[in-house]
Amino acid sequence: MKRLTDYRDLRAEIIEILSATTTPLPLLDLSKRLRVRSGSEEYEHMRDLLSTMTEEGTILAHSRRRFSMTTLQSDGIRGVLSIYHDNATVRTQDAELPIIHVRRQHMHTALDGDTVLVKPHAIPKDRKVRGEVVAVVERAEHVIAGTLDYDGAFYYLLPDEAKYHVDFLVSEKNVNGAKPGDKILASFVKWEHANAAPEATVTEIVGRSGKAVVEFAAVRKEFRLPEHFPDVVEHEASIAEEPTNIAPEGRRDCTKDLIITIDPVNARDFDDALSLVRHDDGSVELGVHIADVSHYVREGTALDAEAQKRGNSTYLVDGVVPMLPEHLSNNVCSLVPNKPRFAFSVFMMFSPNGTRTSYRIEETLIESKRRFTYEEAQTIIDTGEGDHVDLIHALHQLSRMLYTYRMKTGGIDFETQETSFILDDAMMPVSAVVKTRTDATSLVEECMLAANRCVAEHLHVLKKAWRTKELPPYIYRVHDKPDREKLSTALGVVRALGLSVPSGTITPAHINAILQQAADRVEKPVINTLLLRSMSKAIYGDFNIGHYGLGFTDYAHFTSPIRRYPDLFVHRALKEYAIGKPSNDRWKRLQRVAGALGDQCSATERTSVEAERASNKCAQTILAREHIGIDYVGYITGVAQFGVFVTVENLSIEGLLHIRDLSDDYYIFDERRMRLVGRSTRRVFRFGARVRVRIVRADIKKRMIDLELSQDQTGVDVIIDVTPTDATATYGRGVKRRSRES
Repeated sequence: MKRLTDYRDLRAEIIEILSATTTPLPLLDLSKRLRVRSGSEEYEHMRDLLSTMTEEGTILAHSRRRFSMTTLQSDGIRGVLSIYHDNATVRTQDAELPIIHVRRQHMHTALDGDTVLVKPHAIPKDRKVRGEVVAVVERAEHVIAGTLDYDGAFYYLLPDEAKYHVDFLVSEKNVNGAKPGDKILASFVKWEHANAAPEATVTEIVGRSGKAVVEFAAVRKEFRLPEHFPDVVEHEASIAEEPTNIAPEGRRDCTKDLIITIDPVNARDFDDALSLVRHDDGSVELGVHIADVSHYVREGTALDAEAQKRGNSTYLVDGVVPMLPEHLSNNVCSLVPNKPRFAFSVFMMFSPNGTRTSYRIEETLIESKRRFTYEEAQTIIDTGEGDHVDLIHALHQLSRMLYTYRMKTGGIDFETQETSFILDDAMMPVSAVVKTRTDATSLVEECMLAANRCVAEHLHVLKKAWRTKELPPYIYRVHDKPDREKLSTALGVVRALGLSVPSGTITPAHINAILQQAADRVEKPVINTLLLRSMSKAIYGDFNIGHYGLGFTDYAHFTSPIRRYPDLFVHRALKEYAIGKPSNDRWKRLQRVAGALGDQCSATERTSVEAERASNKCAQTILAREHIGIDYVGYITGVAQFGVFVTVENLSIEGLLHIRDLSDDYYIFDERRMRLVGRSTRRVFRFGARVRVRIVRADIKKRMIDLELSQDQTGVDVIIDVTPTDATATYGRGVKRRSRES
């Protein structure tokens, strides 16, 4: 039998087909266009030829058996697309063009998370660089949650997340039993042309759209958050035994020491505890005692593999998706009061002015004498009365000194807010509670920061003792300097709000000065959010570039091993290094593990943040549904071409006041100053401005809330302080979950 190449130039046909497409072509589609049957001799020859052409560099092989011409690489800059409503950014590895902005009409068939090639337009000197997607190099793995709709002829998936800016066509064969109105999960199939709808296939039916339990369940499934632990993992956790009150050899017995925990009122896992001893010379020894999870979760076990896979616990409105099974997280490892528990403790000696003079890191056996809530601790700080008042007062004094020292050495004093929702028995959100920083939360936070910093700086001691050229393998919590463009935009808004902003290079001290100016202003939350969002994202890595926001040269996460895997790695590393310098082979293996875990845990953290945001938005929309038609006062927290985002103060929910509903004038989006300006009235909608709005729609299917300006009895729009001034604005959406350390 003659081979296919005896009849045709297969290489030339492959090049012709791949050159005609802007996206990598799946092997199945390529074989169909070549009219080569799967399983035939010709098919095997085609696969061999594709491998040869890939090795030659003629074509590129992508994941999931897809191919493209290498010439695509010269047509643009490679990067990952992130979509926010009708705009997107492509973050590249190009040193001169790290971020390229893409308008909706220039995204073509790219979706959020896709790796794309983007061609920049004319590059301005002082404004953001814009460009156009010219090819999708690699699709992200899209799991799309939404509601199935039917228009009488076609089925459509209406996505929940705004990052999916288009509806997806679902063919009748891919409906898979779902009915219109069902909340579903779907996977991406294809999107070949920008003027056609992308296609998806239903993979799971969650329930009827609109019910709170269904919507919350959809969030968990959308982000692939596991519902249960595997049986083998549960078994390994179940055999863990609680410690006795006798300290094993190698552990310091601290059961007689006065040790307490301070946590949120609804906390169930207590992974940190505090002690403090005063000395006659005015110095104090702070003890930060952390649950010794590494004693129970051993490297190489199924329990360890599952914890590593999850990376961290995820805190949703309707509950927690834990990193560890409940027997460990809420019982054996949890530092519950009046029970002996294994801990990994950092004892730090501080001089009377708050300077750390010495430290020691030890495995201990502790027993918490009292569990305090933040509210209880705050009451003791305010009144000077209550259980263990001397200890809490001393901890408060030390935390203030630590905070002052941190601010002097480059820390930034961001004040964030945490919104939690109160649910009824049917899991329906009935109200929202906003919590801000208090002396009690700051007390715990500063102690945790001190411990995290100490265990990171400890590596320099090891390096010196071992006389190595590099620091021992570790996972750091690193935070890079802010993106200049983002920071410049945010500072432009702040300056227009009337705050003093210096020119030139902005230091952490300058940012603190701005935050201090905003302390007594109504725009305080917006300014904090604006500046915070201009910062880089903190990540995990095996490299140490310091933590810009905290002003620390060395920083690692150590204090929450129940809910974060990097802390567990740090515990193991510290114990191993306490024995002595690892062998060369072990050193190299730890380096490889630390590098891989840093990337993975940063990814799982991002997934958790996105899931928590989606869960909060879901709760906001359900809560807004119960208040449609009611007027509220809110303040502007976001400005975009299509309208302004307003946070409703009493409900702590954010909705969109669409530009089409501002009927008193024709409003123009001032992109440079990020504001909406009325062409005739010169009325300016800016960040921080307070308006009275009415909730008019709450689309639970899309997790979107629509607002309109309230009207008085004469039909005139009620505007509180949106005035024709030269105020400016920029993006500043969302509320950051408060944590004990960054």
